[in-house]
Amino acid sequence: MGKRIGVLGLVNYRTHPTNKNYTVFNFVTKEQADIFENELIQRKIWFEKDVEEHNNDLIYLFAVKQSDDGKAKLANYVVSGKTRNFMIKNVVFRYALVIFFIAIITLAVIGYNQR
Repeated sequence: MGKRIGVLGLVNYRTHPTNKNYTVFNFVTKEQADIFENELIQRKIWFEKDVEEHNNDLIYLFAVKQSDDGKAKLANYVVSGKTRNFMIKNVVFRYALVIFFIAIITLAVIGYNQR
């Protein structure tokens, strides 16, 4: 999703640095920015947008009023859901890992019940 900012770098939004009445969301791809903008429009949330260049990369910025912060964060979750990737991209390995952990848990339960 957007460039991670904040104290631990876990989110792509923060309070506006000069005006505490706004939250600023940022995205690094136009696709994410377009999805977010459409979500804001559908939810009838007022916003300002801007594009900045940072280290030769474009960053898409959206400022939303603090009063609409909760609805804007829901729109941000929609963007995350529509654009996220699998942690393990190989399908065979992904399901093999799931089966392995299910087998380990099953063996642990059987071993516990044998005591």
